[in-house]
Amino acid sequence: AAPAPVAAQPAPRPAAPPARKPAPVSNAIVRPFLRSSSRSCCWPIGEPGTPEFRFCTSQAMSGKPYCPEHAAVAYVKVRDRREDAA
Repeated sequence: AAPAPVAAQPAPRPAAPPARKPAPVSNAIVRPFLRSSSRSCCWPIGEPGTPEFRFCTSQAMSGKPYCPEHAAVAYVKVRDRREDAA
């Protein structure tokens, strides 16, 4: 006669992870986005979160958020970027 099948035991459940402490509150200084006027360039300069971080305050182009210098960097034609990669 064939041996009787052995009943499978359910796998043990993993223990619940320990309760986590809330993350400490950062003491980082958060500076509001301040522009000298609605017509000034909003190009970021420096590393955010550092005291040196600021925005360009040059005169923005009409209908653009950037001054001519930063608009030339921000608005690059697709064809021009492909030529640079070659």
